[in-house]
Amino acid sequence: MSDDSRETESETEQESTEETEAEKAQVLTNIQSVGPKNAEKLVAAGYDSIDKVASADSEELAAAVPGVSIGKAEDFIAAAVALKEAVDAGEIDLTRKGKKSKRKKAPEPDPDVHELPPAAEIARAEIRSSLKTGLESDKASMGIPIGPKWLTKFEKARIIGARALQISMGAPVIIDMRTAPSELFSLAEAELRARVLPMTVRRTLPTGEHFDIPLSRLLENTRLD
Repeated sequence: MSDDSRETESETEQESTEETEAEKAQVLTNIQSVGPKNAEKLVAAGYDSIDKVASADSEELAAAVPGVSIGKAEDFIAAAVALKEAVDAGEIDLTRKGKKSKRKKAPEPDPDVHELPPAAEIARAEIRSSLKTGLESDKASMGIPIGPKWLTKFEKARIIGARALQISMGAPVIIDMRTAPSELFSLAEAELRARVLPMTVRRTLPTGEHFDIPLSRLLENTRLD
């Protein structure tokens, strides 16, 4: 027999021995308070079965297993005796304990199937020819190219101030003076509420471009109450 064959057989025997020791240590972990490390130490010291641990002397076991005191050895022995009695009585089956049950994987649901029409039948998306919104188109038809279609509170204040200045300089009052307020700005506001002022509102863009919009057109969409 060649040297290579002998080395292969030696390695196989060593692996088999290691697997056996690991299995024995796994069985010893069924003893209460015996963890994996202590189980390996017990197997290495010759206490490789529950029966051997149960029939061991506490002082001899403590001397043979590193890191195990006599008190802990007594606990191991007592727990091994109790486990052996439970196994003999059929209360515990160590042949099944420790085996991991294979969990069946839930079947994946089938993907949803959607029937799509051929590409030739799909209608082409409409090409937007204008960026104007419905509100902008509505304002354009009313002759209001920029700004809101109503009179803003700032424009209202400017109109009342300008009209009060005109009246103070002798401009004729348009509404009936018998029912009009006497205070100058209240009088100008009363004329605005009567919607009789022949004025225009100038709105200017940041570019400097401006548009003059008749006041009567903005008042159509403005609440003055």
